[in-house]
Order: sequence, then C-alpha cells, then structure tokens
Amino acid sequence: MLGAIMITSLAMASAQETENSALQIRAANVQFGLLSSNSVVSNLTDFQKLAPNSDFKESDLIGFKTQNSSFGASGPAFSANVVMARPNTQSNSRLNTEFRFGISFQQTDVLSLSYTRTDEFRVDTLMSSRNGDQIFVDSIYSQDYSLGYTQRHVMVDADVTISTNPIKRFKFYGGVGLSLGLSVSPYTSIFYNTTSELEQSDSQFNTFDREWELDGTYEKFRNKGGFFGRVYVPLAVDFRIGKRKESLRNYHLFLESRTSLMFQSVPELNLLTNTATVTGFGLRYDF
Repeated sequence: MLGAIMITSLAMASAQETENSALQIRAANVQFGLLSSNSVVSNLTDFQKLAPNSDFKESDLIGFKTQNSSFGASGPAFSANVVMARPNTQSNSRLNTEFRFGISFQQTDVLSLSYTRTDEFRVDTLMSSRNGDQIFVDSIYSQDYSLGYTQRHVMVDADVTISTNPIKRFKFYGGVGLSLGLSVSPYTSIFYNTTSELEQSDSQFNTFDREWELDGTYEKFRNKGGFFGRVYVPLAVDFRIGKRKESLRNYHLFLESRTSLMFQSVPELNLLTNTATVTGFGLRYDF
C-alpha cells in the first residue's frame, strides 16, 4: 500500500514537471536486503563505558579466554529512491546517467566481544558389566559472555549512476553515493550463558550418554544516539519484467549491492569506521 501511494504521488509530480526543468522524475524504486559488515575491533573498556551500570565486572572474567572481537555481522536493510534525469537524456543512449535521492534504514552490530571458559573434571570411573571396559563419567561446565553494541541507522541517500542501454531487457549500472543520517535507539546487550554437562564415554573416546542443562541471564542498556555517514559504490543488474506486454514494460526487478565505508558517532566512545556491503532485491517503476 505504501509503495502504491508513493508511486502514484511521484507519477503526479512527474506529470507536472516543466520541460525546462534541470531534472525530471523518471522512476521510483524500493529495495529490501541484508547488511553484512565487520564489527569494529573493541575491548572490555569500551563496554564498561557503554554499560557502566551493568552487573558484569572485569573480575568475573578470571580464567576466561577472549574470543574474536571482530567478526561478520548482519542486519536488515531497506531503501526507497526517486530516480531523476535531465530532460534531454536520450533513453536509448549506450550510457545513461541518472540521479537518485531517497531514504534508507539499516541495523548492524558495531561492536562485539565474547569470553568463554570451560572446566572439565572426572567424576567417576565405572566398569561395564557387558565387556569389562572402563566407562568414564566427566563433568563439563562451560560459561560464555557475549557483549554487543547495536545501532539502527536512518539516513538520506544521494547518488549518481551510469547504466548501459535502458532499452535492453537487461541492463547494468554502477556509480557512487553518499548517505547522512542518525543512529536511532542504539543499545548495548550482555548475555551470560552457562552449560552443565554430565558425559559418559569409553576408553576409545566414544560418547554414548550425555545429560546437560542450560541457564543464562541478559542485560540491555540504551545508549545515546549519534550521527552516521557513509560513502558507497552501488553496482547492480536490472531486469525489465515486460518485453511485449505494455502493462509490464515499466516494471523492473533488480539486484544491487552497495559496498560502503561507514562513519558512526558513538557519544560514549568516539568516531568509529568500518566497511560493509548491503545486498538487496528491488522493484523499480518507470514513469
């Protein structure tokens, strides 16, 4: 419904454009996708600043090992754009320049840190009544801390793209763009999980009986919002749905990736930078 309203409104605006306008509305599109990024390398001091009131203390980590502090993170992404071009642009030219303006939303784990500890000791040694083999009973107790800082970005986008011949069924385009916006309702989360296992195995290390129990706690803290910006390179392939049927000729499906360099303001810390790629499927309508 929202997409239909947007397309109808833009179509009316396009009809009112004068022929001497600098730019005229040519199309509109929406796309949904997934953001994949690397978390910024962090340390425990960062999370002590992000969650100063947490029950989690540095002394809780005695005997723990640090896991990866930078790992692949993912989150949802959405964008909607108005596509504009100069009135004298030839629609059948071999190269076609368009200007896009729109809004975007995405969510990503900016910082991540984890700690783990496993304690294992033998509880008992039994003798099998069937074949006389030894059976070992071991107790395994594992503890894990997972710390994360998540931002949601709302921004405005502006980019310029150059595409191959738009008359063709398939076309390709690439360009460069800039986004500016805010991080909305960022938060810090701290998970503490424990696993208790009672394991039976034979002298050949074959495990044949295991009992286990899980437990855990969760803390969440709201953080201050900040500014966000990114420079990105859009690359895409576009497919025109209709070839002969007139009612479908204006609709396109496309797959686009936006490789980005992101700048994120974290008031409790500093300005952080990292790279990311947003990959999304979209629908475009030509006016």
